[in-house]
Amino acid sequence: MDEKIKMEDAFSESDVKLYSRGDTITGTVVQVNENEVLVDIGYKSEGILPVKELSPFREEKKVEEGEKIEVLVTYIDEEKGTVYASERQAEYEKRIDLLQEAHKDGSAVEGEITNEVRNAGYHVNLDGIRAFLPGSHLGKDLPSAIEELKDKRLSFKILELSRRDKNLVVSHRAWLEDEAKKQQIALFNSLEEEQEIEGVIRSIVDFGLFIDIGGFEGLCHRSEIAWKNLPVPPPEYKVGDKVKTKIIGFDKEKGKISLSIKRLRPDPWKGISERYPVGARVKGEIVSVTDFGAFVQLEQDIEGLIHVSELSWGYPEKPAEVVTEGDELEVVVLSCDEAAHRVSLSLRRTQRDPWEDVEAKYPQGQRITGAVTKITDFGAFVRLEEGIEGLVHVSELDWGHINHPRDVLKEGEEVEVKVLHVDKKERRISLSIRELKVDPWREFLQKFSIDEIVEGEITEIKDFGAFMRITEDVEGLIHVSEITDQRIATPDEILSIGDKTQAKIIGINEEKKQVRLSMRHLFERAPSGPRKRSRKKEKSDLALAESTGHETLSMRDLLEDKPLDLENEE
Repeated sequence: MDEKIKMEDAFSESDVKLYSRGDTITGTVVQVNENEVLVDIGYKSEGILPVKELSPFREEKKVEEGEKIEVLVTYIDEEKGTVYASERQAEYEKRIDLLQEAHKDGSAVEGEITNEVRNAGYHVNLDGIRAFLPGSHLGKDLPSAIEELKDKRLSFKILELSRRDKNLVVSHRAWLEDEAKKQQIALFNSLEEEQEIEGVIRSIVDFGLFIDIGGFEGLCHRSEIAWKNLPVPPPEYKVGDKVKTKIIGFDKEKGKISLSIKRLRPDPWKGISERYPVGARVKGEIVSVTDFGAFVQLEQDIEGLIHVSELSWGYPEKPAEVVTEGDELEVVVLSCDEAAHRVSLSLRRTQRDPWEDVEAKYPQGQRITGAVTKITDFGAFVRLEEGIEGLVHVSELDWGHINHPRDVLKEGEEVEVKVLHVDKKERRISLSIRELKVDPWREFLQKFSIDEIVEGEITEIKDFGAFMRITEDVEGLIHVSEITDQRIATPDEILSIGDKTQAKIIGINEEKKQVRLSMRHLFERAPSGPRKRSRKKEKSDLALAESTGHETLSMRDLLEDKPLDLENEE
């Protein structure tokens, strides 16, 4: 009876600890066998720890008797009073607790990339816990080849963690972004306006330079690169170049920093008018040639424009005909606008003005040879010398009608002209080509008179009449009423273009250079004896219809639909 009480007392609940599956216990190693380790955990019997459940961090799975060890209860056999334990799972739970805490507070964890998951990402060892790193979360600072990544100690942020599903996803990219934010906050806290700082150009775009000034990129707009206007950043700036810059503004909330390179030096446009007074002669280099002129660099960031009209006393079509990039030359200052950052220059005013003695060189009536430089609808320009051009109006090209100057002249052609008028003030010279030719109208008047029968070819037919060529340069009009004694609606009932026919001259208007013809009067009896022409009667009788386009020898523009009553005697 006494012995029974003693045995019950020995195994009373006060003396034996009670455990549940999943508990973590610290015990002492009491025996090490080939396949298992016995651990005193304060239970009825020692806990059994299979060797395969030792921590993977033990060197060669070595464990010594008397060693303190932390294990996790994996199974309890209550009938036999046996407890099974695992050091490996105890280690896992301890480490997963630390990772869960890091996931909760957003802190970083460290680990090594162990192998690649094809077309998906990588496996990462977080000090004994395996995690998955998606390929898209590797980060821009790392290569993608597993050979270069394997066993690298890296920092990560935990994206997902599930103890139940044993799902653990990490990101190195997210860690980089967090670090960048920390650097940004630190940087913005240290910034001051007007602060000078050195940075590295990270990218170049049309509107400016992005410069890294300590882990964060600020923008130097193209308008802040130089004091002159730049359409794009100059080519001398390259990615990777170190540049000094000045902070001109920053916004912590929006995360923006504005930088300036030009403000590291004084504004050269201040006092520009004093340095370059109007009329001053200065030297510079051609740095750009455009369609409208050439830009001359006078000093750093100060460029003046020579407009195409100020390049030469001549008439260049393109500035490149006069200057090229790299030319060093002397120019005259025309104007300075400090507010608009503009300087106007002239090259031609450093040269003699060819118009100074133009009236003496080209008196009225002088004959001279020149080259056709430009042809327009209203005439042709002829170069008499460098800087001097005159205009041959379309009406001065020939005594006959000219539809377009290109019909008789070509650019570059050498022609002889006659000076009609010189206007030095307006820089204009009127020239003539026809004045050098015999007036065919005068020849016609000398050869033909009223009542004379002429022969020619029908050249054009209108509703009101037909035109017949009398000489090479003179045409006459046969009004529809003068074609036949019979009543006809239009001339083409009788005549066709190209017909050869005869007609009688029934009117001549010397002032308008017009001739009136008649076919129906062709066979009227000629009056006996000589006929004296009355000037007064002739002028009234030859008041023909107004011209519609022929300005000299043609009567094509007589639009009247009835004949004039002509008297032959006073």
